[in-house]
Amino acid sequence: MFDFTRGAVKFIKGGRYPFCHSVLIDDRVKAVIDAASDQHKLQAFKDHGPVDYLITSHAHEDHLVFNFLFPASTFCAHAHDAPHFENLNSLIDCYGDMGLEEMEKWRNFFLEECHYQPRRVDLYLDDGQVMELGDTRMEIIHTPGHTRGHLCFYFPKEKILFTGDLDLTRIGPYYADRNSNLEETIQSLERLKTYDVETFLTAHGKGIYDGNPAYIDRYLNIIFLREEKLINLLKRGPKTLEQVVEEGIIYGQYPGVLGAWDLALSERGMMIKHLDRLNKMSRVRQEGDLFILTQ
Repeated sequence: MFDFTRGAVKFIKGGRYPFCHSVLIDDRVKAVIDAASDQHKLQAFKDHGPVDYLITSHAHEDHLVFNFLFPASTFCAHAHDAPHFENLNSLIDCYGDMGLEEMEKWRNFFLEECHYQPRRVDLYLDDGQVMELGDTRMEIIHTPGHTRGHLCFYFPKEKILFTGDLDLTRIGPYYADRNSNLEETIQSLERLKTYDVETFLTAHGKGIYDGNPAYIDRYLNIIFLREEKLINLLKRGPKTLEQVVEEGIIYGQYPGVLGAWDLALSERGMMIKHLDRLNKMSRVRQEGDLFILTQ
């Protein structure tokens, strides 16, 4: 049933978007983190005994797909992301400005495919908080950047770190939301390297890695490779934001759609973050619609 087990910490792999991998704690106190993997396995875990805590690492639709299976569990998340669990419009607004037709497409996808149901957070989790789950001790790590309230989870006895959507995939980090922050993403990844880890568990991709911090370095370096490509593009002459987006530095020139997700929208959101970062570093200036490399 489980793809990884160490002590009371279990791991279930999910499919591609809009699903993700789940972490389960099967101790005297039971918990599920990111209930969006395999509905039948999650139901079987619930049938084995009441789940005390339903924890969602952050407010993205592919991490709450099967939250509806656990209506009686104490729902836990970070306060910064709480409004997006409570109100669908708040979640949709995270992804930027869009027309009514586009908004309706997202709304239908979230309701029908992701089973979005408004839900109040019962217990706010924050950095440094420790949850005693029977004999299993879990430390909460606030790792903003991907979202303002993104959380990771460290199990010191088992030396396991669940990194959520800081997922170590070769595509690299995502920071395209309206409230995403590129600098905080970098800082959060640097922080994760300070933990004593034997196994990284992630919410997407391969899912299970040995605890070598080189995986984090490789993932982090993708940010700087994107930036280098952007600088090289601007060396060829000033560009508008749309010209930068059309270059497809992250997802390619014809990225397509994933669920309701136009990946060009994500490309745009992340390129805005990179241009802003380069502007603050005095590497780029903006004149009208044009971004110009200064050095």
